[in-house]
Amino acid sequence: MKRFFYAVCVLALVSLNGWAQEIDMGDLTACYPTLRSNPGHALSDIAWLGECITADVPPLVQNQDTCDDGVEFLNRPWTPCTEAQVRVTVKAGFWYHLYQLQGEKLYLNAWKDGNLDGDFCDIHCDGRAPEWFIQDSMVTPGTWLFKFIDPGVEDFGIYEGILRFRLTSERVGPHGFGLKDVQACPDLECGSYAIDHLGEVEDYILPDLQLAVELGRFEAAAGNTAITLTWTTATETDNDHFELLRDGSLLARIPGAGTSATQLSYRFDDRDLTNGTEYSYSLKSVGVNGNSAVIAHTSAIPRGSETVITEYALHQNYPNPFNASSQIVFDLAENGFVRLGLYNLMGQQVMELVNSEMTTGRQTIQVDAGALPSGQYLYRLEANDFVSTKKMLLIK
Repeated sequence: MKRFFYAVCVLALVSLNGWAQEIDMGDLTACYPTLRSNPGHALSDIAWLGECITADVPPLVQNQDTCDDGVEFLNRPWTPCTEAQVRVTVKAGFWYHLYQLQGEKLYLNAWKDGNLDGDFCDIHCDGRAPEWFIQDSMVTPGTWLFKFIDPGVEDFGIYEGILRFRLTSERVGPHGFGLKDVQACPDLECGSYAIDHLGEVEDYILPDLQLAVELGRFEAAAGNTAITLTWTTATETDNDHFELLRDGSLLARIPGAGTSATQLSYRFDDRDLTNGTEYSYSLKSVGVNGNSAVIAHTSAIPRGSETVITEYALHQNYPNPFNASSQIVFDLAENGFVRLGLYNLMGQQVMELVNSEMTTGRQTIQVDAGALPSGQYLYRLEANDFVSTKKMLLIK
């Protein structure tokens, strides 16, 4: 009852001063959600994040609020599933003292879309890193340091960070980043809290938040009892060395370039292998600060010159993640009719890649997804009685 009475008093006061329509809103894409007053915070002059707060007429999109200034992201770039830190500033307004005298509290929450699937509902890193990484923390005006496990995906390579911070008058829980609206956003699976009479919502889109190496490609070329591994980097930042792992065990360490803004190429020959056996490789980047993360995977089967393909297989697209263009490779053990399609996560086909007869052997299909929005997709191969599906990530 006390909270209700106080809220009524504050809203009445701001109405008398002509502020009733002044609401701070989010500024991510619509279905995080970022809808009118969802999330929203009344400019009640009690408390907010950073030095300033602005009112929005409609919700903004794509990080356009210049007063999203309350969060400092420390020790960038971050490595998924390792410790990350942010410093958050809470600012007191004119009415904060009265608010405090009423025994009311402030709560801080933060979320990160660690797998870029358009929501903040997931948990990563084998259950250690929820996308809700600041959890109803009670705060007062001042500066606060938060440490947490970065909720990210280890094999995406470099990708942007999408984050939301909310200062509220009550605990909002893991889904308090906004209110689920099935009409506006039918694919949104969670969301439970729309508007607050104080505080602020701050949204951040941070390019290249993850990892210190921007990978160009990572390929395995099979030969007779040998596999040649090659990779390129577009940029490297404080990259000490690479580690190559074969079937999960360390195979080799290759010095990195430290910091470089130019494309570099690397090669390693893995010899004395057994023909006909599949070998899986992982490429790990290790920074000068000791942080490390797997940035790519590939596999190959060494074969003698006389060996032919005898099994069906659908391989991981490359590069992945990709920006507009990627390749899909698959093996056909027999001639036959082949269907290869690209689907969204709702199972709807968004692109037909192959729908024709094809001959036995290894086939390579170029994918041009420039017309599709960023996000995760599925590609599905049907060939005779063989069916296989894999995931791919488009980042623009």
